[in-house]
Amino acid sequence: MVMFAFLFIVIALLNIFFPKFGWFMRYGWMVKGRSEPSDAYILMTRISSVIILIIFIFVFLPSFFN
Repeated sequence: MVMFAFLFIVIALLNIFFPKFGWFMRYGWMVKGRSEPSDAYILMTRISSVIILIIFIFVFLPSFFN
């Protein structure tokens, strides 16, 4: 369970600091030629990752250690 928590936090932090990396891993390889995510995609990825990380830290993480 601790490994799952660590992996979840790492992925959320990657999405916060490097949202283009997540886009290229999910969609970028399907597009032929140069293409980049929109500014709206980057903003929403960061916002949703911060919200999910906060929920995970304050709700689910304490239950792992009880």
